[in-house]
This record gives sequence, structure tokens and C-alpha cells, in this order.
Amino acid sequence: MRKQMAGILCGLMMAAAGVMTAQADDWALSDDGKHWMYMESPGDPVKDEWIEDGEKLYYVDAKGYMKTGWVTNKEEGKKYYMGPDGAMAFNTFAADGRYVGPDGTGVETYDKYRKAIRAELKSSSKTKNSKKAVAQTQQYFLVTDLNRDGYRDLVVMCGQQGPESLLKVAVWDPEDEKLQLAAEFDGLDSGMKSTLYLDPEGEEVWLETSESSGAMNLFQLRKGTTLFDNVWSFSMKKDEDGDLRYYMNEDEEDRETWELFMSKARQERGNTSVTGYLPVTEENIQVQVDLVLDEREIKMWKKAEE
Repeated sequence: MRKQMAGILCGLMMAAAGVMTAQADDWALSDDGKHWMYMESPGDPVKDEWIEDGEKLYYVDAKGYMKTGWVTNKEEGKKYYMGPDGAMAFNTFAADGRYVGPDGTGVETYDKYRKAIRAELKSSSKTKNSKKAVAQTQQYFLVTDLNRDGYRDLVVMCGQQGPESLLKVAVWDPEDEKLQLAAEFDGLDSGMKSTLYLDPEGEEVWLETSESSGAMNLFQLRKGTTLFDNVWSFSMKKDEDGDLRYYMNEDEEDRETWELFMSKARQERGNTSVTGYLPVTEENIQVQVDLVLDEREIKMWKKAEE
């Protein structure tokens, strides 16, 4: 029995031009044994048709051959992914690496995001001034939502025994559909220590850069933004007499005031450093980057495509 469909099919969330409900033993191999065909009657294969069989959806082309891979619904113009068994696939990754959503179609913005993450990880060992030093250390990475906008961002570190020094922080910009480089460092050769902290409320991220001299800068990544704001800056300089002068946000202060505000700045920053870094390996990248999306995330990525 054939039936016309204009909307969602049997919970499979697939709009199709025409669907045939299959019966037992309707499938048969082609004469050359290479293709499955759905027989409406012996020797009479169905052609160019969507077929529902056992709560699964299949497509047979103009020759009557069951198709796998990406198939275009001619009435909609949308592409649907048919798995290796010919059945439409959902919430998984296609053979070409693209993500398949709960309606059988691709989620292009999510694919673009994952590609961008991989590209940044690949380029993290090519920093300008310390390429050799960085290449000789282990790379570590963390994929997490830094600015609390729902999209996960990227942090890359390097170190001899573990994550020691930041290399880059890249924040996903959903409007431009790309990773924005929020901070970049030269790694272990920079002579600067850089650390990410989560504020006491657990809401916003701070980036601290410090030098052995005692100089310190604190940058804040506010909700929904892609760039760090320089909120606090503390430095010291010697005058002509060799005496230390103390500067806060470029204004000179006495040492007591300088230290008081530095303590206040650290309280705002909090003492919880961002953790959870993993070595950059293909296995870890797949685990952290190639995630099956939940319902909320699907809506988020699909909305970005509109």
C-alpha cells in the first residue's frame, strides 16, 4: 500500500514524497547480487520511492536499487543520510564525518564547528616565536563553555609533565560561525605564566598573566562575549634613583594601596583554576569534540542555521 506524506513519518521525522509500507520477504537482491531491491510483485521492483519497513525508512533509486549514503528528497531539496544497511540514520555520524540529526538531515553548523576545533588544535604547535619549544612538549586541550552561551570553546596548553602554560584560548562565535582567537601565547619560552580561573560564583572566566617580577594582569571573559577585557593591571618600574614605583591600571600608587587592590583583584578572580585538560590525541579529540547532541543542543545548532 502506498501513501502520500507531506509531514513527519511515523516518528521518523522525515517528510517524503511517497512511502510504500513493506511486507515480509519483499526485499530481493538484483540479478548481479550487488543491490537490494523492493519487489512490489515478483520481477516488479519499486523505483524512485521511499519505503517504510519495520519502522525504518529506505530509498530505492530510479533503477530500483536501495541507496546508502546521502540521498536528496526531491520535493524538499533536503539531504538525508541512509546508513550502511540502507535505513535512514539518526543522531549519529555519517561515513564522511558529518553529523546526522534526529530528523535524518545534516547539522551543518555543528560540522563547521568541529572542523574549526580540529584546525585550531592542528595549528597549536605552530606558534610564531617558540615553534621548536612547543613542538617538543606535550599538547593539552580542553573543550568547555567559557562564556556561558551554550557553545563549547577551546583552550590549548603545553607542558613537559602536564599542562603548564597556555598556548591559546579560542571562543566560538555563533553569529560569524567561527572560532575567535581570544588569547594566544608563545608557550614555555614566553617567560610569562598564564592561567584560567573560574570566579567564586562559577559564572565567568578570568585569565591571569604574571611575570617573575611580580607584574600581573587580569582579563575577564564576560557572558556571551568572545574577547577578554583587561580589568586589572599591576606593574612595577624603577625610577632614576633605582627605587621601585608601583602602578595599577597605569596609575602610580603607593605600595600599600597597590598590594591592597591586588588582593581585591585576586578575590574577584577566585582561586579555582580551570581544569580537565587532556593530551591532544586523535582518540581524545573524538571523545571531546565528536559528541552526539542532546535535544537542547540540536535546537541550538539548528537555530544557528536559520
